[in-house]
Amino acid sequence: MKSSFTAAVITVLLSALAAGPALAESPAEKSLRQDGRDVRKDLKHDAKEVDQSTSHAAKEADRTDNHLDKERHREDKKLDKEYKKTL
Repeated sequence: MKSSFTAAVITVLLSALAAGPALAESPAEKSLRQDGRDVRKDLKHDAKEVDQSTSHAAKEADRTDNHLDKERHREDKKLDKEYKKTL
């Protein structure tokens, strides 16, 4: 009984030792995984920049619209004054 248990333990240990190097990554595999992480990081960064530029463009458009509205309002007030003067 004891010898079969010992044989089983030795078999498990030897298989673990043999499987260890087989499970280790090669430098090429590590490089590929790192490249994948870098690509994902770059895509996330680019998406963030696009979102920021879109937001900036929308804010700039709002400012332009507000500015044009104020100018139109001033012009309308001037025209109203001139019209009242002529009456």
